[in-house]
Amino acid sequence: MKRKDECIFCTSRKCSERVVSVDDKGKTYDEIACSKHSNDMNKDSDIKAPKVMKIFASSTGRLRRGDMSIFEKYE
Repeated sequence: MKRKDECIFCTSRKCSERVVSVDDKGKTYDEIACSKHSNDMNKDSDIKAPKVMKIFASSTGRLRRGDMSIFEKYE
């Protein structure tokens, strides 16, 4: 099982890219990736969560799965 701050494709913990989506049935896609694997994560999100609106977050800091604090200021 991956840590909350570990890239979906490798063991890097310097992840600055994140994709979050929730469909009508409650299925969630919430993954992070390092800069090397950000394109792979975008393709993976299209495969695992097709035709669902996604939020793409990019940061200069490190991101974690499940962390909603990055969205608080936009509510």
